[in-house]
Amino acid sequence: MSDSVIIEPITKEDHDGVFRLVEADRARLQTYFPVTCAHCSDPRATRNYIKEMLVRSKRREFFCFVMRDYEGGDPIGLVFLKEFDWTVPKCETAYFISSIYERKGLTSLGLYWAVDHAFTELGVEKVFARVVPENIASHRVLENCGFEREGLLRSDFRASDGSLHDVYMYSVLR
Repeated sequence: MSDSVIIEPITKEDHDGVFRLVEADRARLQTYFPVTCAHCSDPRATRNYIKEMLVRSKRREFFCFVMRDYEGGDPIGLVFLKEFDWTVPKCETAYFISSIYERKGLTSLGLYWAVDHAFTELGVEKVFARVVPENIASHRVLENCGFEREGLLRSDFRASDGSLHDVYMYSVLR
């Protein structure tokens, strides 16, 4: 935790707040978080999505953390740890924050906390992220958290409209 943001594992009780978070920025999130947007179509669907996440968390396949402002309340952002390869061991991270809270350093705090959790609690040796070249703000978040750009992966991400996008691969080692 920090003075400006609370970061904690998602719970079943977060379904209404997560739905409101996604709904408020759906147009912005749809392209790069199509799965989350599809599963958060209404509060009931969001509740089922969170239940699925919690089951996958118990199997060490997927983790979701909520960011809240320092006063608590509804989630203001989410950080995911996913795509685990336990033979390395490594995982991918993805994250977003409400447009209201952008450019305040809170996304970096959430990501830093999740990466530390991956290293210290889960025993991961590498955390990576894939980011489209035009998302300069996300490049800064990753670099602020110690990630290094490894290279460009061509046509490596399919957006919600079906188009393929190049992505930069970033990673940080334990």
